[in-house]
Amino acid sequence: MTSKYLNQNALKGLTRIGDILIPGNEEFPSFSVYRCLDHVDDLIEYVPKGDVKDLNMVLVILSFLPGNVLRWLVKQMANAHNNQSATGPLLRELNIGIRGIVFSLYYSEKPGHNYTAKNPTELIGFTLNKVM
Repeated sequence: MTSKYLNQNALKGLTRIGDILIPGNEEFPSFSVYRCLDHVDDLIEYVPKGDVKDLNMVLVILSFLPGNVLRWLVKQMANAHNNQSATGPLLRELNIGIRGIVFSLYYSEKPGHNYTAKNPTELIGFTLNKVM
């Protein structure tokens, strides 16, 4: 996987978080198996360059965290609405931003290259309204 906007370590970090958020099961593919990350540039294409730089930095840092620390951080992000400390706003922003990317890719009806099984939206019986 290559990206015009995210470096390899950032892609690795996003994949790791994606697999924590969407681990998959017998019926649904995991984030990495679905390979929707192949389409990340479609989401990032119109993001301001400074924000892309910051996203790269955050995802690179996350790519180097041990698995148990990354899972703990994702849990903290998910529960950030209860966090009234100084870290609460940052965790809420990370939660919205990273979850937004992960779930937008997963439910975009754009599988990665070489993925041949049903899309997650087909499995739940939902289709996006497409403007032609």
